[in-house]
Amino acid sequence: MTIYGNYGIRAATTAMQDAFRRIIADGGVQNVHKDIVPVEEIFRLQKMDQVKADEKRFLA
Repeated sequence: MTIYGNYGIRAATTAMQDAFRRIIADGGVQNVHKDIVPVEEIFRLQKMDQVKADEKRFLA
């Protein structure tokens, strides 16, 4: 097993800073869409389909 410590969070922070710099420079988000994952991928990583199923099951 290899442990990379905090490299993931550091890389993510760098990417977020770059994205926000571009958004500010461009005056909007229109030019960053092609370089970032779609919202659907975030939902997949969060297992949102399971969250929704659990909501129906436990909150009904």
